[in-house]
Amino acid sequence: MRFVTRWRTYGVFGFGALLLVGCLLGLLVFLRPTTSEVENRTLTEMPPFTMESFLDGSFFSEASLWYSDTYPLREQMVSADLSMESLYGIEPETRMVGGNRTSDELPVLDEDSGQFVDDSGADDLAARAHVDLPDVRTAAKDMENQISDGIYTDGKAAYTLYYFSKDATRNYANLINDAAKLLEGKADVYSVLLPTNGGVMLDDEVLASLGVPNQDQVIDYFYSLMSPDVKTVPTFDTLYDHRDEYLYFRTDFHWTQLAAYYVYESFCKEKGIDPAPYFEWEELVFDDYVGEYADMINVAGIEPDYVSARIPQGTNTVEYWKDDSIMSDVTEAPVITDLNQLKVVGDKYSCFIGGNRPLTHINNPNVTDGSSCLVVKDSFGNPLVSTMVDSYQDIYCIDFRYTTQKLVDLVEEHGIKDVIFENVIMFAGTNNCASLLTSIIYPDGVSSGDLLETFGPKLPDGWTAPGQNA
Repeated sequence: MRFVTRWRTYGVFGFGALLLVGCLLGLLVFLRPTTSEVENRTLTEMPPFTMESFLDGSFFSEASLWYSDTYPLREQMVSADLSMESLYGIEPETRMVGGNRTSDELPVLDEDSGQFVDDSGADDLAARAHVDLPDVRTAAKDMENQISDGIYTDGKAAYTLYYFSKDATRNYANLINDAAKLLEGKADVYSVLLPTNGGVMLDDEVLASLGVPNQDQVIDYFYSLMSPDVKTVPTFDTLYDHRDEYLYFRTDFHWTQLAAYYVYESFCKEKGIDPAPYFEWEELVFDDYVGEYADMINVAGIEPDYVSARIPQGTNTVEYWKDDSIMSDVTEAPVITDLNQLKVVGDKYSCFIGGNRPLTHINNPNVTDGSSCLVVKDSFGNPLVSTMVDSYQDIYCIDFRYTTQKLVDLVEEHGIKDVIFENVIMFAGTNNCASLLTSIIYPDGVSSGDLLETFGPKLPDGWTAPGQNA
């Protein structure tokens, strides 16, 4: 009995010591990482203290997120956890990670009329959704966290699932429609909506068993809500026709530059121009790439990924602004960075256009026709833009998750002719995305709740922001 009591005492003291060490480790600010090579992203920054954020409580929630996201040795502990889980027994080849959301019912396509039938009884399929948009300060971080919310693995690859939200879909379509109205007579607006790897690579029967919709039909529904002023680019069939090729990474939710090129070809067809000779460009290959799912699933049995990147002929120079201000110092980088020379081990997807930047510009001196475009993108846009270089004299990019630039200002200032909204549907189909796009599309980037009150007289009749009545 004394022996048992003694070991219980040792256990309590041992557990207490472990907690103490953990607390002390968490206080070591100088050991906190700022980036994650495994997750291919910049980690949360410590929020600045303001009286407003203190009073409304947002400072504490953002500080808590910073504390957990940048905890010292976080990646090593996550990897250890996965290793421990694998010791519990034989890990099944097919399994879900996350998946704690459910899809709305996708409206049915009437084959006779070619229109979607909304079973909710709404007369107008493009009616504004009656929802409050998330705070723009936390929307970008919520979108990053969403990456892990629904991963399916079959032992050969990890697949990103997509959960349909009718309200978020309508909000996104209405935002693109309003952008086209704001830019009428100034620039053409294109929508490039991309399926996830799960939508392209998994069979419909598997998707149905997982409770998620066919993404071909989802993208058709998105496009059905967009006005004739928006030029929609076919993407799903384009990629599905090449699904036996290396279109998506096996340990990451991103696509390859080859997949981006096929969609670029589809864009060129819609625009009426010839695509660049991609397969004639010099190719760089970066082996042994482990993507963002490495800390979420056991990737030991999955065939290693690699990154193939081809260098455009016109130029291999991109310039970007780190702090989202075009008045700040500009930094030059390659359109395609040779990571073999830099001996980069982790984030090899960052070889495309210098990674995720708030504001980017590429000038091609070999094109002198005055052509220009603005790509409003997420991270899928990085390899896509690298394939477009030889088609424009000037390409501007803004990553809508990290920028405060205003759409109309950029178009007018730089004489931009084409505005291309590129989004993967797992982002586009969220109200976090709508919140961030609202901040750059509408005048002064005001929130939907204040838009009509502040700018009502300046907007055309019948205009409303997402979340308000039509």
